[in-house]
Amino acid sequence: MKRLAVLLAAVPLAAACGGTVDEATPTAPTPSAGVFLAGTAGDSGPVTAYDRANLRRRFVLPRGLRAADGTAYFSLRGSELRRYDPLTGRRTRSYELNGTWTLAAVSATARWVVLSRGSTEVRVLDAETGETAHRLKLPGVFLVETISSEGDFLFLQQNFVDGRYAVRGYDLAAGTLLQGSLATKGETVLMQGVAADTVASPDGRWLLTLYVDTKRNAAFVHALNIVDRFPLCIDMPPCPKCTVAQLRRWALALAPDGRTLYAANPAIGRVAEVHLPTSR
Repeated sequence: MKRLAVLLAAVPLAAACGGTVDEATPTAPTPSAGVFLAGTAGDSGPVTAYDRANLRRRFVLPRGLRAADGTAYFSLRGSELRRYDPLTGRRTRSYELNGTWTLAAVSATARWVVLSRGSTEVRVLDAETGETAHRLKLPGVFLVETISSEGDFLFLQQNFVDGRYAVRGYDLAAGTLLQGSLATKGETVLMQGVAADTVASPDGRWLLTLYVDTKRNAAFVHALNIVDRFPLCIDMPPCPKCTVAQLRRWALALAPDGRTLYAANPAIGRVAEVHLPTSR
């Protein structure tokens, strides 16, 4: 079994775990935009853009989701899905959904937007054409984790009545829910935890979510490799006397190249570093 060496602790790595209307011409993000984005309520909360030079607030984007490559930000207002340029705050496109949906996921390149309704109905929107590419109902209680950059594979979290969950995959090209958990050859592996923070790599390879396991009073990162389609669990440095509130203070950040993950917890004064390409 591979192992990840993290700063301050050596921990095991375990497999587990409608139509459109153009409103403005989108412009490619450039460093000259001179802003940094700050979220105040997790990865799906509102985002505030600040000027890098004078720290003044430029604009605020409503609750929504940003593509990992930084090219687009999506938000729902009623039955209308809105697309924004995250570096200027300009709305660049609108999509009429004809119904009540929840914004579930955005692909790394902003091409695909996943919407959900209830715990079983899923809709995949092609953000380039505005057409619905896939629509499906799932047999059970599911949450959408993300979608591949090619729009051909959904990563799902199946939830069970005892509070545990399993990582499942749906092959959109074949229209098939894969048997068992990903990377376990059909076996369903159950995990326990409550999500606290999420970050995605700009290259579309990783979706990294911090979980707090209240059963064993521990925190771990659920690392989902979107390209090779397998999940990993990375335990944070152990803290037997930590409270759940302290464990929830772990926060994730990626280096600009998306190759190194940093996890920091100011409540307990610890930092972990993971080199994702080599699992070191």
